[in-house]
Amino acid sequence: MIKTSLSDADRQKVMVLVVDDMAANRSVLCRQLELHKYNAMSVDSGEAALELLTRIRPDIMLLDYMMPNMNGIEVLRHLRADPATVDLPVIMVTARAENQATVEALEAGADDYVTKPIDYVVLRARIDSQLQKQGNASDLRMSNAALDEKVTMRNLVLADMESELKSEIALRLQHEQELAKRSAGSVQSPRPKTLADLPLAEISQKFNVVFDSVVDGKTPNLALIYELKELLNQLVLDGD
Repeated sequence: MIKTSLSDADRQKVMVLVVDDMAANRSVLCRQLELHKYNAMSVDSGEAALELLTRIRPDIMLLDYMMPNMNGIEVLRHLRADPATVDLPVIMVTARAENQATVEALEAGADDYVTKPIDYVVLRARIDSQLQKQGNASDLRMSNAALDEKVTMRNLVLADMESELKSEIALRLQHEQELAKRSAGSVQSPRPKTLADLPLAEISQKFNVVFDSVVDGKTPNLALIYELKELLNQLVLDGD
């Protein structure tokens, strides 16, 4: 079941960074966030926010657009250019009259926006939505990493099996050639076995069954692997 919002217990684990040059705005916004059960911290400039992010990683940022020296768009561009903060969720805070700023913020990489005066119920919903998206993306990355590891291990097993089979066949062929040389000078010697006499078709069939099982992500039949090993040993022993 997909949750439409976070629980209060979930929100108590969330750190929201507020970036605004106006002390009154920071105070009101942090107070409202805490009433909605989030943890909140604030800084008074874009420069201070970037410096803080070198030491602390909040879960989400509320970034004011209109600030002196470095406005919200400039801060956002720094965030998206840094691998350490490229995926940090950012909600841009703009005035209703700053429509172009909202468009510019979204194009620069903002995840969402709210307008002043802020509707705090709407803000809570948007914060929850961004955090859920972030959590889903993190889960997907972990799932993909686990799948990549599984595929890698399967490929290693297949490579080992194929290498072992090739080695066994090469050794058998070497023994066949040596036996043929020994028998070449004596008409009384029994005719050496040829490849046609060897159970290579049976070996190939059993190997393909094991190979397909591994490719499909199934556990290979151990009895079948044992039979394959015995056939290979038989080939080697026959060549002695």
